[in-house]
Amino acid sequence: MHMTEPTRTAPEPLDRQGYERMLERISFLREWFQPTIEGLENIPSDQGALLVTNHGHFGLDLPILLSLILEGTGRPVRSLGDRIVFAMPIARELARGLGAIEGEPEATIRLLRDEQLVLVYPGGAREALGDPQDAYRLRWQHSRGFIRTALRAQRPIIPVAGIGNEELYVQVLSQKRVRQSRIGGLIAKLLGEKYVTPLYLGLGPLPFPTELHYLVGSPIDLPHGPDDAENEEIVAELHRQVTEATQALIDRGLARRKTQDPRATTPVADADTVHHAAGDGDADAATAAEPPQGADNDSAML
Repeated sequence: MHMTEPTRTAPEPLDRQGYERMLERISFLREWFQPTIEGLENIPSDQGALLVTNHGHFGLDLPILLSLILEGTGRPVRSLGDRIVFAMPIARELARGLGAIEGEPEATIRLLRDEQLVLVYPGGAREALGDPQDAYRLRWQHSRGFIRTALRAQRPIIPVAGIGNEELYVQVLSQKRVRQSRIGGLIAKLLGEKYVTPLYLGLGPLPFPTELHYLVGSPIDLPHGPDDAENEEIVAELHRQVTEATQALIDRGLARRKTQDPRATTPVADADTVHHAAGDGDADAATAAEPPQGADNDSAML
């Protein structure tokens, strides 16, 4: 479903207790990945905002990011899921437990206007299942729906960089190669080419225990009205600004990791604190289904 398509679907209300219980059940992932986050002060305490970030392998790190934000700010985050997630019973229940909704434009706008935090992966499946050489390079060229949504809701966009989340598995057979196989061809025919999954290697089915670090950038206010969501020039310029800001945040995190411990309290986009998931928190605390290649959309694969 395109984020530019109108819909009358109202988002399901968040079961706050169920959300917190779900995150508690998978808290073992925090021991596995030893995650940290900085820049939480850039997340507004009571205003709606659209969080945009790079897509890690299968979105496995999403619950970790949600728990870090919940712990550090006391605020839950509603993530937007790909339609295929909600087509599978087990995945659907897991997604709903994490507060996710199927990515629909009007539902997302309602959440933002209701002053909720919403997270979207503009790169969708093409980014999550990309080749290793494309790791940490945003593939948002055909995804502008999130800009239009933020404009219509009149809420800021907050860039978030994930470091380590694109190294959870080692790709041993590319999506292109798998697509050429009989099974890959069948998946492409039934579900669409973007859902053909590369062959990955981990610790058996488990991901490698890669240290995860997140950087939250300063909010990007949109100095335009809701009607400007139909102005292609304005949308294109805002898309460029948000993409460049997010990529710069990723590059900064990667550069720092090469030279020092990512837990160091180096300021990032006005941030001056680092929160470690393994320690005590300061407080208590995910896009529309991606259309065929080349279309305008934003997708969060859980």
